[in-house]
Amino acid sequence: MNTQDTTKSFICHDCFRLKKCKEPQASWIFFYIALAATIAIRAVNLVMDFNPFLAKVFWYIGVGGFFVYFLYKYRSDTVLQRELERTNLSDKVLSKQALSEHDYEVVGTILCRLKSPQDALNYFFIFLSSGLALGIGIYVDFFKR
Repeated sequence: MNTQDTTKSFICHDCFRLKKCKEPQASWIFFYIALAATIAIRAVNLVMDFNPFLAKVFWYIGVGGFFVYFLYKYRSDTVLQRELERTNLSDKVLSKQALSEHDYEVVGTILCRLKSPQDALNYFFIFLSSGLALGIGIYVDFFKR
């Protein structure tokens, strides 16, 4: 397989070639799945005393959503890791060897992923919902009674 075919099979051409990182539409779908899972899993304990059935629904949404999201992330990361091994990019960079055009595209893909607004939003919602769930849980369990 030549480098150009491999490049097309895994690299986000839009973000690297246009010098502007654009998230694929599918990644936003998985982001919203993760967001729903994050909120649902943190709501389980909050509704457990009031509506056990709803707590189970939230649990399934949360665990199922995380399963789908992390399956997507694992697949994406595995493809990039395999490409990093194939190109020996880490060794090339550390030894300051010249990089091929394909190597630069791999670096561009990594940089686009690091700039992803989805990850920043995901962390924000995880921290926010965790803090809210923790605060409400402590209030309900220790102070409301």
